[in-house]
Amino acid sequence: MTNLNSNLNKTAEVLSVNQDEAEKALHRTQELTSMVDELSEKNDNQAERLDDLLDSLDDIDLDDLNLDDLEDYDEEIPVLNEKVDLEPLTYMQTSHDFDSLIEQSEEYAEKCNLDLSNPYLSGLSEVEINQLSTRLSEKYEQTRLDKWDYAFAGVVGIIGGLMDAFLVGSVTDGNNPKTVDEQGRLSKGVDNVYQTFVKKYASFESGKKMDSPSQAIRWLEKHHKVSYDASNNGKVIEGVVKNMNPANHHLLSMAHDPGPLGLISGILDQMDGKSTFLSGGQLVRVVTDSAESKAVTSQTGPTKVIAAAQNWFGHICSDVSGASGSKGRGAGLPAPFYELTQKLNFGSVNIKGDNKSFAEVFEWLYKQGLDCRAFTAQAIPVLIMETLVRLYWVYKNHFYYGKTWKESIPIANKMDLQKLILTATATFETVDIADSIIQNGANVQALLRINFVGIVDMSFRSFQVLRSTVSKGKHIDKLDSDLQVEWTRVYQTI
Repeated sequence: MTNLNSNLNKTAEVLSVNQDEAEKALHRTQELTSMVDELSEKNDNQAERLDDLLDSLDDIDLDDLNLDDLEDYDEEIPVLNEKVDLEPLTYMQTSHDFDSLIEQSEEYAEKCNLDLSNPYLSGLSEVEINQLSTRLSEKYEQTRLDKWDYAFAGVVGIIGGLMDAFLVGSVTDGNNPKTVDEQGRLSKGVDNVYQTFVKKYASFESGKKMDSPSQAIRWLEKHHKVSYDASNNGKVIEGVVKNMNPANHHLLSMAHDPGPLGLISGILDQMDGKSTFLSGGQLVRVVTDSAESKAVTSQTGPTKVIAAAQNWFGHICSDVSGASGSKGRGAGLPAPFYELTQKLNFGSVNIKGDNKSFAEVFEWLYKQGLDCRAFTAQAIPVLIMETLVRLYWVYKNHFYYGKTWKESIPIANKMDLQKLILTATATFETVDIADSIIQNGANVQALLRINFVGIVDMSFRSFQVLRSTVSKGKHIDKLDSDLQVEWTRVYQTI
């Protein structure tokens, strides 16, 4: 195969030399044509001047003829005796021997300073080369990113990191003066949005205006009781679930997940009279007394499923901003799927002199205020950062590369887009972690300022780029294999 590639390269060099000969011959032909046209024009001018001269001679009176006048006529007629020196064209001698042809091609290239480093492109125009380059880049999934693309992504990451440092700040339970002071304006604003939502939802269900969040929460707690809540079956649950207490019962109850996991668990628990918890990292189901209202218990079949879903959502709203009697911020709900961190019963992290597993560290973070509200606040700078990168991608592809709007859609399967987002998120997390260490030192307290949404996003983007890189390698290997087969077929036909 190596010999085949070498012969193909040599053949391309010969064709490149022939192309150069043809171009120079064409240029010389055009040059000669131009000179002939110029000479023809001069001859026409001479003919006109001779005609004028003959007319003048007809007007001469021979009786008054002065010989000096004839000399003047002689001076008016220029003599065309220009000589044009043309450089001889270099050309190859015809040869039917391949090796001799190769040798002559190399001599020609050296004499004419012809670059044969890439003979395959010598017969193409600039437009054709650009079109071919674009097609090959897309076919082989070659990156089209330059230093300015990465610079833009880096700047966006820095902006996002500064937003997180100054506007999101530290998570807090509302009782620690230090973390309360370090909670950013954006985080406080998100807390207020959740409280406003709870008040509006309670007002909508009750039909009367709720004057305060605590009033709205009390109404929702009363009208959306569930059997899996510790306040209704505390003694039964605490006897089975290890280390459950009022501060962590939302974290250990699967139905208190505000996402699809909680919805499924909440409906299932209300349907069969059992409650689902995580105890020591293990999933357990506990038989509990029914606490649901008749609006749920009196229903059957699909109607009961709908009623259970409505009751689950109402109870979620009663807990998302803390309990009615909470001090400070209150223990809200964990972020979707955060309960699964309680299965990480391994590792050892020192927290105030106690060695804790990763599951216990995540429980400690939740108790410090890392709940659904905190995750929402942390997600905002990450979303803004990704939006800016995707808008830049659309702009670059449509207005710079001339692609259609459809081709410029910033979908995640574009490897260059994946790289830009990863660059932005990595820069974002660099600023985020640096801020955390500067504010709290290199200890576990620094975790209170870490943007965990950014960590999850960066991990996902890293996996995405790694997967695309591996897939690209396999794709290129297949293309190379197909290309070698095609070259072999072409070479055999020569």
